[in-house]
Amino acid sequence: MERTKQEITEILDELALLLEMKGENPFKSRAYANAARSLEALDEDLDLVVREGRLATIKGVGEAISKKIEELAATGQLRYYHDLKATIPAGHFEMLKIPGLGPKKIHILYEKLGIQTIGELEYACQENRLLDLPGFGSKTQQKILAGIDALKHYRERRLYAEVIDEAMDLRKFLTDQRGVVAAGIAGSLRRGNEVVKDIDLLAATNDHLPLADAFASLPQAASVIAKGETKVSVTLRSGINADLRIVSPSQYPYALHHFSGSREHNTALRGRAKKLGLKMNEYGLFREEENLLCHSEEDIFAALDLPYIPPELRENMGEIEAAAAGQLPRLVETGDMRGILHIHTRASDGADSLETLVREAKRRGYD
Repeated sequence: MERTKQEITEILDELALLLEMKGENPFKSRAYANAARSLEALDEDLDLVVREGRLATIKGVGEAISKKIEELAATGQLRYYHDLKATIPAGHFEMLKIPGLGPKKIHILYEKLGIQTIGELEYACQENRLLDLPGFGSKTQQKILAGIDALKHYRERRLYAEVIDEAMDLRKFLTDQRGVVAAGIAGSLRRGNEVVKDIDLLAATNDHLPLADAFASLPQAASVIAKGETKVSVTLRSGINADLRIVSPSQYPYALHHFSGSREHNTALRGRAKKLGLKMNEYGLFREEENLLCHSEEDIFAALDLPYIPPELRENMGEIEAAAAGQLPRLVETGDMRGILHIHTRASDGADSLETLVREAKRRGYD
């Protein structure tokens, strides 16, 4: 079978959606959705059912849909699906992400106003052109505008994997600068959050201004948002913002912990420090006026009678209590990986043969 049952089910679901977006008879759209549910509930091997010609015996799978499933199973492709998808403006799929805007409403917007993109939709809302459309009104128009604003906000966020390489390059740039004694990634990126808004960096030097100038002149910087002796913010050519904090070498451990966050973790840790008669901030750990000397984050946690808490756990979700009880979990590291979870060979769109990949897996000691 060229397609798995799950993949075929997803295509049937998408066909139901595409037909709705085209304004087709709702019974036709519902037929594909019902067929998808029937396949989902099928206990038998779909490949066997197809080979034995028993698709039509499945509830909700008629002759026309049976032929499409057979085509997908045999070839992995479905001409009807690709042709139908090609008739839908690409912007309509993006518009589906706007809360309250379903396929039927998108079809009306296209049929009555010719709207193909979110930009055109926003402009139409600002001109009050949706008010007289069937099924719309003032409240719907305001809700759509609010949804577009929310979508714009979400677009500002990037997946960890899209950002980490660029962040590592920036960290290397900082460590290569004269006078820099330490540099690191901070913020949600250091905590390993799946989605991040920007790149936070920290560097320690006794000569702030030359480093600020060098960072503001990055080749990959598209524009400079702000520049001072202790903070520089730039927008990179990739579209994401990068913020650099510059501190003295003695402040670096405290600042690294503070700017790594999360805010909730920091607040909880300051509460623990207060109970121990200490004051904690980005500049140091103080007992009255004395700044306790800490050379690393490990020293800071030790001063608070805690083992080191890895950045990935610093979300105030019980990590401080677990650390105090000696029950911190061990994080999964690269060395723990015993195999590859998902990989493509030249049989599809990969770059190597299956044999090559097997040899490389053995070389790495994978199971």
